[in-house]
Amino acid sequence: MLPPLILAATHFELRAIKSGVGNCGIAADFACIGVGPGAIWRWAESKKSTIANDSPPGRTVILAGLAGALDPTFTVATVRSAEMIVGAGADYCRPNPSYSPTLRSARTTVIASVDKTCADESSKKLLRDQTGAGMVDMESAAFASLATQRGWKWGVFRAVSDDSATDIPPWIASLARIDGSINVIALATSLLTHPSRIAKLAAIGASARHAIRKLCLELAVILSKCDQPQRTLIFGGTFDPPHRRHAQMVAEAANFLGCNRVIILPAGQSPLRGGNAAASAQQRLAMATLAFSKVPGVVIDSREMNRSGESFTVDTLREIAREAGASRNDLVLLIGADQALQFDRWKEWREIDHKLATIAVVPRPPLAARDLSAQLDEKFSRLGEDGEHWEKSVLPFEAVDLSATEIRSRLRSGQNIGDLVSPEVEAWIRQYGLYA
Repeated sequence: MLPPLILAATHFELRAIKSGVGNCGIAADFACIGVGPGAIWRWAESKKSTIANDSPPGRTVILAGLAGALDPTFTVATVRSAEMIVGAGADYCRPNPSYSPTLRSARTTVIASVDKTCADESSKKLLRDQTGAGMVDMESAAFASLATQRGWKWGVFRAVSDDSATDIPPWIASLARIDGSINVIALATSLLTHPSRIAKLAAIGASARHAIRKLCLELAVILSKCDQPQRTLIFGGTFDPPHRRHAQMVAEAANFLGCNRVIILPAGQSPLRGGNAAASAQQRLAMATLAFSKVPGVVIDSREMNRSGESFTVDTLREIAREAGASRNDLVLLIGADQALQFDRWKEWREIDHKLATIAVVPRPPLAARDLSAQLDEKFSRLGEDGEHWEKSVLPFEAVDLSATEIRSRLRSGQNIGDLVSPEVEAWIRQYGLYA
């Protein structure tokens, strides 16, 4: 798996971040993209920038560096990750797209991304009033657009170099070239002709170095978590409605199999399931969101519902693997006993088992785990497969019946369902009168 990629607008920021992160023992790749809203596109399209084109979907890519504070409570060296990126035009109020990062820290803020410098107190106040942002930079919106297109796992991390009441003189902003380097001749000329600027430049430099040091500590924490092995449990179902045991089973399986991420896939139109769901797709999605909300690391993925016609697991697994840059060992497909016993009827089932995901099977009545293992061994050995592999795929869990049919039947007859569904799901069902 590729190491994280850290991007910075200037060579000064990049050198400081590279040194600081390296001193924390974190391995990463680094690149300077240049200054301004068009910088990221110039960098990505440059023939020299092979690292942009060699970064596949799922790679962790972070834009890091300094920013101006808009929030009056943000002092120099305050570090925040982007909760949301808000684009703002030259007048700070022209509507632009907003972006939500996939990677963030515990301390976040909205970052306004502008296409002209916002460096004086009055401009900062106007921008905060227009956007509600806590920080401002010039590169985040374009970076967010590129990262979203490429399918990266991305985030923006900024440290305050100038607070909301500090004006940055235009002569300082003019020293940075668009490639992120310093115009040394302009710097020397400015200081020689205006010696009083030396003290101002020294103060700004000291603040910037202090802010970068704090930023590196935050990045080290985030990247150390990214370095941990990522294993994803994938569980699909009709969830019409979701049983109380579904969430318990998924949490137990994720813990047993060492999965720190869980993807729940409410089913679209299954080619192996006759008839139609009793609830609509959106109703089933809402119930699944409620049912699995307390499972650690859970994501409710609606892609199968959004497909027209029949939906096949093999296509979903290919998409997830491509997006996350995941191997077969990174993905675990959790299925029930009935699905396992007819797995050879699934589209490209050998591709799923051999190349895309590790299979884990949950026993269900009337078969206990031992009996189910024996049947799977016999069945797949007869098909010329590794029967012992399928025997070992059964999780050592108690066989529990997950009957959505019973839930619907009880509701139609006015019986209690509190032992079968979570309180949140029951309240939702009764609020909308489903299955009655």
